[in-house]
Amino acid sequence: MPKKYFSLNQVPIGTKMIIKDTKEEVELLEIQNFPTTFIVLLKSGVRATYFTHQVDIVDWPEKK
Repeated sequence: MPKKYFSLNQVPIGTKMIIKDTKEEVELLEIQNFPTTFIVLLKSGVRATYFTHQVDIVDWPEKK
């Protein structure tokens, strides 16, 4: 069966992510393109920007 690929531009807003360096759980607020970056909300209420390789996406894509 062919492997299905998912675009990181399709991650739903509100998805939980883990910052690889700090292990902090954050929430996705916005996706920017070229290069793809995630604007997230930290637990402290601060908005931060991370490249796709700097985060682990929690429970996405959904496993069927």
